[in-house]
Amino acid sequence: MQKSKQNPSAGSRLDNKEKQIKILERALKTKLSKNEYIRIQAVLLRKKGYSHKQIIEIVSKSKEALKNWITNFHQKGLSGLKDQPITKPRNYKLTKEQKEEIKAVLNGQKPAGLGFQGEFWTPQILKQLVKQKFNVTYQSNNTYRELFKFCGFSY
Repeated sequence: MQKSKQNPSAGSRLDNKEKQIKILERALKTKLSKNEYIRIQAVLLRKKGYSHKQIIEIVSKSKEALKNWITNFHQKGLSGLKDQPITKPRNYKLTKEQKEEIKAVLNGQKPAGLGFQGEFWTPQILKQLVKQKFNVTYQSNNTYRELFKFCGFSY
């Protein structure tokens, strides 16, 4: 009678997989953003043996995204699936000096004094001013609100 040859690392891989599943299951019970939940759920499903195709159908995300999440989890653990802080403010297209110039204009003049329609500064008027002075346009009105905040305005 022969002993079966087992791969010694196979058992540790299985233990590791079970630990990862427990970690992912626990993480799903914590406070997460919608995107964090989707990423963790997708990796958990993969660890439980679901195919890429099945997971893509469940979470409605691309195969590339799924592969990135799995790689991130293997390299960084749960932190690789968490939302990452935005390192640059969205109004980075303007230099600090340009933002300071906008700040001086907003604090020193009313829109009507510069030929704009309106008595008070709004994101739409600020958009026109930034385009006129620096030929920069942002897609999101949130960016203009952030620029207002930089200039000391509350919106």
